[in-house]
Amino acid sequence: MMVSLALVLALVEAILRLADPIGQNHEVEFDRYRQEALRYAWDGLPPARLGSVDLDGMLYHHKPSLDIDFGSYRLRTNSLGYRGPEISKPKPAGTFRILVIGDSVAYGTGVNDEVTFLRRWESELNAAGKQRFEVINTGHPMYDSTQELALLRDEGLALQPDLVLLVYVVNDIEPTRDVVESALLGKAPLPGETLPDPGDFWTRAADLCAPILPSTAKLLRLQSDPALRMLSTMPKGTEYVPELFGKGPRGWPRSQRAVLDMKALCAKANVPFFLLDHTLPALRALPGFCEQNQIPYFLFRFSPDELARPIRNSLMDSHSNAAGHEVLLGKLRAIAIHLPLPR
Repeated sequence: MMVSLALVLALVEAILRLADPIGQNHEVEFDRYRQEALRYAWDGLPPARLGSVDLDGMLYHHKPSLDIDFGSYRLRTNSLGYRGPEISKPKPAGTFRILVIGDSVAYGTGVNDEVTFLRRWESELNAAGKQRFEVINTGHPMYDSTQELALLRDEGLALQPDLVLLVYVVNDIEPTRDVVESALLGKAPLPGETLPDPGDFWTRAADLCAPILPSTAKLLRLQSDPALRMLSTMPKGTEYVPELFGKGPRGWPRSQRAVLDMKALCAKANVPFFLLDHTLPALRALPGFCEQNQIPYFLFRFSPDELARPIRNSLMDSHSNAAGHEVLLGKLRAIAIHLPLPR
């Protein structure tokens, strides 16, 4: 009996490693992305000068003119370090330029550039033939609102956009700057920012398997929902609302300030600014914040029915696959009716 169980577990582990049905490649690819695709604000600084890094600036940026095959997708950047085709810094005459800022949702983790909803939207706009359009994708995985503001301020507006779209996600209130501050300067998280995790059957089984069956352990851990584990330690009826838990109470006010600064910068440059809400789970305070501050707001997240469809790259990579980008493109088409585009 034990021998048979051991053989079954060994077979499962072999299948998980060789066929990778759960998407373990995402971890490898993301490590390569961080190591090969990015230049960091602290590159070349001696330890004594790490404190000089501007934590409210762009902490990292794509290297220019990249062409990297990560396995599941290819990353090509232009000479400005943005994903997509080459563009000139001065806006060409007769071109309507749309600047999109965001994180991995806008960037399009796991799919080639031509598959992303932004590049397909650009193609559709240009296919109409009435005007030349450029959609500049400045998305960087793990960007928060502070870094998006820095990119808009330091680079984006210099590109003379006619329209700015912010694809807003939960990462916007989970500050990457705090992760960097902890790693570079050793600053500990604030009390209460580390969410309780009591574990459950699946996580305990994964812990037992991890030393000898690491892939099986990952499969087991995927059967458990971290948010539900955390909520199990709280009063009955408590709901997970991102702005109220973990880094949310600190990150949400900071994000609000950054979004208001983005709006002000765009207003000063006479450029329309719109926010597309792709928060999953939903940031419930965001629509009211936008309404109160007269920020044009559009719902851009997946519905429960859409989430039930195969629109993810894999079990371990929740980013949109080609089908997911098709859904996002459909949402963007509906939103575009309300945008100040040339008709």
